[in-house]
Amino acid sequence: MPFLFPDRFQAFNLNVERPTIMAILNVTPDSFSDGGRFNAGRESFDVDLGAVVDAARIALRDGAGILDVGGESTKPGAEPVDEAEETRRVVPVVQALARTFDAPISIDTRRPCVADAALEVGASIVNDVAAGRYIDSQRRLADETESGFPEEMAEVVARRGASVVIMHMRGIPKTMQAATPEYPGGVVDEILAFLKRRRDAFVAVGVAPERIAFDPGLGFGKTFDQNWSLIANLERFRELGGPVLLGFSRKTFLRETARRYNEGRGLTDEAALPDVATLDQETATLSALVAARGVEILRVHNVRQTALALEIARRSVVEAPQT
Repeated sequence: MPFLFPDRFQAFNLNVERPTIMAILNVTPDSFSDGGRFNAGRESFDVDLGAVVDAARIALRDGAGILDVGGESTKPGAEPVDEAEETRRVVPVVQALARTFDAPISIDTRRPCVADAALEVGASIVNDVAAGRYIDSQRRLADETESGFPEEMAEVVARRGASVVIMHMRGIPKTMQAATPEYPGGVVDEILAFLKRRRDAFVAVGVAPERIAFDPGLGFGKTFDQNWSLIANLERFRELGGPVLLGFSRKTFLRETARRYNEGRGLTDEAALPDVATLDQETATLSALVAARGVEILRVHNVRQTALALEIARRSVVEAPQT
C-alpha cells in the first residue's frame, strides 16, 4: 500500500511518502538502553548540550523528521524525577535544538509545567505517556477511568497551539510491569476506549483534533501477548481519526520474541539472544512491516537503520520504471 497520509496529518509535519521517524534523545542517566549517553558530568548528571546537538544533526541527516527530547526515564521500575530536575535537563536542550535546526521538536513529558517550559523555548509537540492525566497542581496521576479532574496538560497544549501525542499507560513506570496487566474487556478495545476518552477531553479544552496523535503504549503495562495483539490490530486505531505513533525500539518484547523463536527450535543458549544494544535490526524489521499497514510515526533510537528499512519497504511496493 502507498505511504500517503491525509492533509490533516500535516500538523505533525509528516512525510508524505513514508512514516516519519521520531528520533529519541534521552537526556537522562537511567533510560533503559541509552541512559547517560549525553552526560557531561562525572558524579552528578549534567547534560552535554554539544553532544545532544551533534546527535540530533546525525539523526536528521539519517532521516529523522522529529526530534524527541525526554528528561525522565519511563522504563519499567524507573523512579520518578521531580519537576525541577526534569525541567533543568530538557529546557536548555530544546532551546539549543530549536536555535540550530528547523525540524519539529517534541518534548517527552507527562508534566504540564515541563511541557509549558519546553514549548516556550521552541518545542511544538508534547509526547505525553500519561495522556494528560498528570495533574501538576495536585502532584498526582489521575486514574485511567477518572473524569472531572483538571485538564492541565490539555490547557497547556491548547494555549500554546501545540500538537500532542496521547499514549496509553497502565499504572506508573515504577510498577507497571510488576504484576500481570489485565484487560477484562480486551486489550485492544480497552485501549481504544481510553484513547477516545482522552482525545475528547483534549478537544473539549480547545485542542484541534488534527493536532492529536495516538500511541497504544507498547510495553507500558502490557504483556508479551498483549503487545503483539495491539500490533496485530493496528487497523482498529484508525477509528481515532489521527496519526498513529508506535514506540517499540529496543523493547524487551522483541528480545522475548527471539527467545521464544529459539526455544521453539530447541536452542536455549542465552548467548544466541540479542541484547538491548543489538535490537536495532529487529526494530527496523518491525518498523517496515507496520509502515506498510499505515503507521505514521515511528519513535526509534537508530534512525539510520530504520530509515533504510523503510526505503527498502517503499521500493518493494512502488511501481519501478520499465527499462
